[in-house]
Amino acid sequence: MAGAIYKINLDNTHPLGFGYPGYYYSLKLSDDIYKLMDDGDWNVGTIKKDAYVAGFVGEKAKDKIKDGLLLGVQNMGRGSVVYMVDDPLFRSFWENGKLLFSNAVFMVQ
Repeated sequence: MAGAIYKINLDNTHPLGFGYPGYYYSLKLSDDIYKLMDDGDWNVGTIKKDAYVAGFVGEKAKDKIKDGLLLGVQNMGRGSVVYMVDDPLFRSFWENGKLLFSNAVFMVQ
């Protein structure tokens, strides 16, 4: 994948999604995707089948990117682990990713 934009569903009731509407546009540079997490953990950013917006994606990669997790939070001990499949700060290109990263550092407990 040279780079494609996908619209992901975002749970803005979680601190990681604070300040966003119910979606986030992610710049995907690979076909990596995580499976959804179990109960008790937060599936903050999920992707559905028809989330492709723009950019070049191969047919096999497009088939792989569906029904999974791109942003998640798992409670562990006295803190949390934040999962981000894609880099929200990639080359400082995606301005909206700066809010996502700052939410992960300062808002998620």
